[in-house]
Amino acid sequence: MLKIRLSVFLITILLITPLFSWADLASDLQNQINQKQTQIQELQKQIAQAKSAITATKGQATTLKNQIAKLESQIAYLESQIKLTQTQISQTNLIIGGLASDIQTQEISINKHIGDLGEIIRAIHEFDQESPFEIVLKNSNFSDFLNQIQYIQNLQTNVQNKLSSIKTLKQELEKQKADQEAQKTSLEALKKQLNGQSVALDSQAEEKSDLLSTTKNQEKQYQSMLTSLEKQQKQVEQEIYEAELKLQAEINPGLISAGKGVFLWPIKNSITQSYGCLLTSFARRSYPLCNDSKGGFHNGIDIDGDIGDPIKAAYNGTISGVGNDGKYPYGKWITINHGNGLTTLYAHLSAQSVSVGQKVKIGDIIGYMGSTGYSTGSHLHFTVFASDTFSIQSKWYGAVPIGGTLNPMNYL
Repeated sequence: MLKIRLSVFLITILLITPLFSWADLASDLQNQINQKQTQIQELQKQIAQAKSAITATKGQATTLKNQIAKLESQIAYLESQIKLTQTQISQTNLIIGGLASDIQTQEISINKHIGDLGEIIRAIHEFDQESPFEIVLKNSNFSDFLNQIQYIQNLQTNVQNKLSSIKTLKQELEKQKADQEAQKTSLEALKKQLNGQSVALDSQAEEKSDLLSTTKNQEKQYQSMLTSLEKQQKQVEQEIYEAELKLQAEINPGLISAGKGVFLWPIKNSITQSYGCLLTSFARRSYPLCNDSKGGFHNGIDIDGDIGDPIKAAYNGTISGVGNDGKYPYGKWITINHGNGLTTLYAHLSAQSVSVGQKVKIGDIIGYMGSTGYSTGSHLHFTVFASDTFSIQSKWYGAVPIGGTLNPMNYL
């Protein structure tokens, strides 16, 4: 009788003993996460201010002073972006650490519940070895007998409760593990973003240094350089236009197996320049004339954005080209052959994060927005070529992608 009551008492203790508490650790961790969130909000304010400074330089006349101010604003913007990304990485690491603690606690809880369940089952097994008649004989009165029967029923109920608790804990554990994996994926994306932003920052700092070195910080030399550069840029644009005009007639629609909606937007922002002939007198002077000299031709679409914004692959494919034309047409660019008769171009990038021959999937980050090449401000130039007419040609200013172009809006 004493043995049975002692066994039931021990099991009762197992059922009501609290698990090891991680409350203090969790509270400290949450405080650190909250501090990072406060830092993130402050950095976002700084980024907004830096962005305003960049916007303010867009409408100013092209002078050396304004160009330097523009580059310095972009550098300040990127530095703030890098600090933000670093803080987000730190916060994500804290969240992953917190989830790891939660997972460990959950696993301890599950193991304890399983251990408790074993004790309960062993106790029930002891009772099962004796018949009700034997239990009656062992008890001095009928009240003790009823108490023991009630203990057995309670133990059986506790078995069901424990099983239910274990099931709930395991479901919560799976959710925490899934959250942890999602945070790890986010962390990897942030690390890649940080790398791209760092490359973009280096590029801007190098451009500023080169500009000061070339002009010797003299406005007269800057204007002379600008005049010569614009003349060459127009010649290059004219050559590309004439070559692509001939290739336009060679496009075979039968080789294209894609339609409206097949492409993902490389960056989801507003279009600042559409595809085709520009029929207005204020058409951008950087494009050659078409339509009997009534307007300039644009072989893609321009999508607005900020320097350092991630650019995504519009569709699955293979990187067919990665180049840098310097101050000429596309600056830093990437092309992707999608295997459906179409090749896409992403131009004016600040940084490229892929290499020729690399396989990419729709939505993969391939580079970061910039203002390289013949560009008056940060944006993405996105062109769609018919792959059967596309080639990368070597020019004196670098490799340039050329082909028969199609309206990107037909596939976005």
